[in-house]
Amino acid sequence: MNTAGQILGSSSPTGPSGAERAAAWLVADQLSCVLHVGDSPLAYVLADQGHEVVVAGDDVVRRRHPDVLYVRSVGERLPFRPDAFDVVVAPELRDSPVALADYARVLRPDGLLSTLTRTHDRSIPWMRKLREIVGEPAQPRDPADTFSASGLFTDPESTEIGAWEQLDLPGLLRFAEELGGTPGAPIDPAQHAGAVRNLFGEYAAHTGTLRVRHQTTCTRARVVKDAGEEPEQQPDTFLLDFR
Repeated sequence: MNTAGQILGSSSPTGPSGAERAAAWLVADQLSCVLHVGDSPLAYVLADQGHEVVVAGDDVVRRRHPDVLYVRSVGERLPFRPDAFDVVVAPELRDSPVALADYARVLRPDGLLSTLTRTHDRSIPWMRKLREIVGEPAQPRDPADTFSASGLFTDPESTEIGAWEQLDLPGLLRFAEELGGTPGAPIDPAQHAGAVRNLFGEYAAHTGTLRVRHQTTCTRARVVKDAGEEPEQQPDTFLLDFR
């Protein structure tokens, strides 16, 4: 297990990427035992930074990173003992009282619950056209409101990180799938693949790539636990061996 308290540094001579900066902030720049809710590239960034990372969710189907432990979970209850993690990262933060209480249960005292939301520069012409293809997302609830309403966490703090990303055609297809999906229900990639390919051909004919600016808002809050609180029993755990 990693030892908490070590400070994360830059991963390259040119400085960390936007994803690396966001990941470091979500864990308060300390090496930690991290539960990542759902399978996403952010979990792999955290693992590459040296954290001990567990990915849990009903979307866990195969091993994507050699240093990540994968756990299949179903529903809102997390299959872990109390006080198991320093940080819970929930990219799609649920405002369900059951889910929030379970995040608090598996966190160690003073542990962090962290989340993030991402928006994209709509002034870019090809970005507006992509939105016409995949549709508009539902407006998520402000994570700060979710933290405050639960009564289980301290007042949240937030930071914003902007970064540019270059997309080739496979990258644009993945981006379109992410952009048009809803939490736990991404769009069918084949549904809009033809239109997305045509968009890429129209706007990237000379450069071979498209550039998009992401604005990521990261939010975190520390769990509040009463002394002498009786831990609840966790549901059964299913470890997936992908060897």
